[in-house]
Amino acid sequence: MRSSTDRVAELFGTDEVRSLLATNFPGYESYAFSELARAARDRLANTPAHSVGILARELRRSGLAIHHARDTGQQAGQDAALLVTFTRTGCDWWASTVDHNGHALVQAHLIDPCEQLLCAGNTDQRDDGYAALRGLATRLGSHSGFTSRWTLHIDDGA
Repeated sequence: MRSSTDRVAELFGTDEVRSLLATNFPGYESYAFSELARAARDRLANTPAHSVGILARELRRSGLAIHHARDTGQQAGQDAALLVTFTRTGCDWWASTVDHNGHALVQAHLIDPCEQLLCAGNTDQRDDGYAALRGLATRLGSHSGFTSRWTLHIDDGA
């Protein structure tokens, strides 16, 4: 089995996302996806590129969520469509509370790919997409519509 960090790079590390992360760190272009995401998460808070840092934080959290779900044998639930809807509406709510564009990057580069994974026939893809969305849903848990079965107890350091 691949590590969750490798899995996040495989699922979300598109050329566009790598470019978003690397643009802020000249010389990091050849670094592993996880290192780019870590650098963006750690160094972009309160900068003009804060939105990219938000995306990086959620990508790193997705890796932790996937790892946790795999370690504990958790699988995608039958409520996947409801989870997608919750994370989308949660991001819309989040957008109304902040003055950055991180929510839009999370929708485009995390929620959209997860929704595609949930529609895939491959069980591993469904499970990983579901786990990644549960990680985001846990962060958005104060928004109405959150269901406690989506809670993931992970420490992302953020």
